Amino acid sequence: MQRIAESRIVQPGMFARGEPPRVRLAVAGWGLVVSGEVSLAAWADLGVEALRERYSRNERTATTVAAETRRLFRYLQAVGAERWEHVRCELVTRWFWAARPDRAGRLSEVSASTAAKRQWYALACFEELAGLGAPIDPSALVGPRIERPAAQASARPLTDNEAQLARRHADTPLVTSRRPLLLAGAFGGGTATEIAALRLRDLDPAAGTVTFSGDAARTNPLDGWSIAALQRWLHNQPEAPDVDAPLCVTRGMDLFRGAQSVSVRLGAVLREAGLMGRPGVTARSFRLTTARAVLDRDGIEAAARFLGAVSLDTTAAALEHSWQDSDV
Repeated sequence: MQRIAESRIVQPGMFARGEPPRVRLAVAGWGLVVSGEVSLAAWADLGVEALRERYSRNERTATTVAAETRRLFRYLQAVGAERWEHVRCELVTRWFWAARPDRAGRLSEVSASTAAKRQWYALACFEELAGLGAPIDPSALVGPRIERPAAQASARPLTDNEAQLARRHADTPLVTSRRPLLLAGAFGGGTATEIAALRLRDLDPAAGTVTFSGDAARTNPLDGWSIAALQRWLHNQPEAPDVDAPLCVTRGMDLFRGAQSVSVRLGAVLREAGLMGRPGVTARSFRLTTARAVLDRDGIEAAARFLGAVSLDTTAAALEHSWQDSDV
């Protein structure tokens, strides 16, 4: 039965080109309902496709939700749930809290925040499939809502001493290391995604600037340490580097994985500098540090431009600044 279902799910006509996505999904769901198909293997790809369409305006969200949906179905099938009638709330809940190995292969307990995210992924998937005819009750399968832990304190700018510690631990003995460039992008106001997208052509040591592309495209000033780090790195290259190659992540890495890599490596700098764990210190603190200096020098609007923010209120809150009551 499973083999038949798997062959049916990849039939060329199931997601025929030329039809609106929702029409294709509805036709595919109708086909499974009419055939009486209740195996998870037959509905899994349909669930992934439906969620990709649902979140098609945000590629990062669509990719994450699709990946988690596949993990959910793989888990259910691994524990013996081959058909919808085998899927119970207890099994789905077990997946919410299932440990997953880290990059070093170590298993660790899942936080309430991660479990709550998985519950959201499962509910979104089951709701889409129920709407397409799957014989399920989404709410009954995911159980009571998992409460997320209280939010931690917002990120804050680093103090002068903390910023110096971070820069000191970014200066490695390996002259070709790109860690200083990573930190230069962060102090230059880039988000993890923007830093992952940086190319050498985006940095101009002569002008002392870094240019970020995307929805919040802008050119920001680099501080003296970042300019010196870039010049030192260029001087130590054995041959002229490719100006269009990624500067801070591995070539060929997509932006989602690249942003994760950037966040992890910035966190490593904070950890080695003994700053990780201090209240309000996160990878975001780097960009807020320079933004605070821009605010003090040029005002709230300049700080908002530096961060690529669209709201003065959001910028002021991030920098703990009451701009409406200030002359700045």
